[in-house]
Amino acid sequence: MVVHVNFTHPGITKILQLIPNDTKTLLDIGCGKGIIGSLVRIYRKPKRIVGIDIFKPYIKFCKKFRIYDEVLEYDLNNLPLPFKSKSFDIVTMIEIIEHLPKQNALKLIYEAERIAKKAVIISTPNIRHMSLKQLDYDNNPFQKHLSFFSHKELRKLGYKTYVGAQLYLFGIQIPFLLTVSEPTKKKYKKLSDVLNNILLKFSSNTIAVKKF
Repeated sequence: MVVHVNFTHPGITKILQLIPNDTKTLLDIGCGKGIIGSLVRIYRKPKRIVGIDIFKPYIKFCKKFRIYDEVLEYDLNNLPLPFKSKSFDIVTMIEIIEHLPKQNALKLIYEAERIAKKAVIISTPNIRHMSLKQLDYDNNPFQKHLSFFSHKELRKLGYKTYVGAQLYLFGIQIPFLLTVSEPTKKKYKKLSDVLNNILLKFSSNTIAVKKF
């Protein structure tokens, strides 16, 4: 069994794996400085990717480096979003839903599902007390955490969940994440699923995907 140790942002590799190779259109909700947009540009061949965020400096940054085909300034508390149903293959919300009040975040999840044709991908904190401690940073008042979603809640919404970031055992951070290669996962699928479910109990973040 081949095991890789990932010392970079551990969730990014998994998120990219969940974005199909044939993705042509992608909406990145809460795009920030365009990490997802940049990865899709490099590793996929999209025809159109759109970013949406409320923080003007992030929007300016993304426009300066032309990360997205289009970047919109928008308050995610105001729904519906200005997109037609099933207008993007993939919709991503990476570290976004926790920045909204719980009911607004739920509405945004349903809105993302309306817009997505193939899948919605979410990443969000998985440890309640750690998540709700975060205040604003990066001079961005919208970075404060206002709600919490556990991996169990996301599963109830129909999402498949994966370990997304560093692991915490007895309050101590393990500074790397063990990830198993895709061929190995297929060969040992049952074992991989069991291991994933165990590690989710200690993961600081959850990555979730709902396919259509």
